[in-house]
Amino acid sequence: MLRGIVFDFDLTLVDSAVGICGNLNALAEEKGLRPLEIDEVRPTIGWALVDAMRSFWGDGPAESEWLPRYRSLFVERNYAGVRPFAETTAALEHFQQTNVPMAIATNRLAPEGIVRAAGLDSYFPVIVGIENMRAKPDPAIVLEALRQLGLSAEEGIYVGDTEIDMRTALNAGMTAIGVTTGNHDAAALKSSGAEFVISSLRQLPDLWEDLHGKE
Repeated sequence: MLRGIVFDFDLTLVDSAVGICGNLNALAEEKGLRPLEIDEVRPTIGWALVDAMRSFWGDGPAESEWLPRYRSLFVERNYAGVRPFAETTAALEHFQQTNVPMAIATNRLAPEGIVRAAGLDSYFPVIVGIENMRAKPDPAIVLEALRQLGLSAEEGIYVGDTEIDMRTALNAGMTAIGVTTGNHDAAALKSSGAEFVISSLRQLPDLWEDLHGKE
């Protein structure tokens, strides 16, 4: 029986592309790296950040210099440009009011601050990032989120916007729900393992009820 929901964060709950691109370009200017266009940044959102940085700028001190400075820039700029999608809050309120346990599992290193800045922390008693854990599509962070919620993989769904999210759900043994608010269309999400695809979180409460009705 399905009991709880684990969400990805970036481009699933919030539109963070403008903020991420702005902070990457602040880093690029400071470090003498080439500036980036938002269209090349968007497809990498949801990757481990060091992998995205290497895809933009090649070999370099991504872990020792670029990543720490990026994170300090992000704090200094007060998480600029990160806002929940219009449908996010209503969907989360529905699940909170109906006592559905919820968590976030994201490839961000320390996601608590950005979740709080987006005004979503009150919905999520469990927020798991990749500090001391392997990044998606390894299922470690999703399984840890389930563990903290007190749920098994069979009792949870994972909602995300990328092919990596769908593979992560399958690797965890969970039902994969794709949402096309990011950079991947329904066909790409389904080919990566999504059992269902929705166009926005507005549709998730009804899908949740349908899934329960089929059990």
